Amino acid sequence: MNRNEFDFQKVETCDFWDDKYIKNEISWDLAGPTPAFVKWFKNKNKNKKIIIPGAGNGHDAIHLAKTNFAVYAVDFASEPIANMKNKNLSNLNLISEDFFNLSKKYNSQFDYFLEYTFFCAINPRRRFNYIKKSFELLKPNGVFIGMLLPINNNSKDDGPPFAVNIKETIEMFSEFYTNIKIKKTKLSIEPRKEIELFITMKKHA
Repeated sequence: MNRNEFDFQKVETCDFWDDKYIKNEISWDLAGPTPAFVKWFKNKNKNKKIIIPGAGNGHDAIHLAKTNFAVYAVDFASEPIANMKNKNLSNLNLISEDFFNLSKKYNSQFDYFLEYTFFCAINPRRRFNYIKKSFELLKPNGVFIGMLLPINNNSKDDGPPFAVNIKETIEMFSEFYTNIKIKKTKLSIEPRKEIELFITMKKHA
């Protein structure tokens, strides 16, 4: 087994990520909600359901729950789930499971699917399955919103985070989504301004 294959297997375990939280090795954590998401959701109908995979400490989930969205935060690491549970928010529903093993009872239940730092953290070989799963979870005409990063790294095997090839990624998304819009945003945090893109798309009817 080569080193990269071993690394890929590690990121698929909850122990790997729990260890990151315990050691506070969570450089992806913004310590607050994502500015671009705060703006995007500001004037949206609050009577909607949002699912957030790999929610981590849940800054986006907590913010959106406080603004009256029904939020479902998914993570298989126990540390971030415990951190979110301490917030005791009625609109924040915690799902302590592997995203890829979510029950079919969640299919077609969500208006929005919110992505940030999860797509780049999973084994790149599972990205197509991730996209398919997101499609299954959304209601007809549901919307996928996210940040994709890192986009200017040619290496695929030095993560996590694992590099995102935008052309290949959009081709995969196009099998399930339409009206794909992707751009840089002035609301990216300074260290990520050149390595991330804001993306929205709608589930194929």
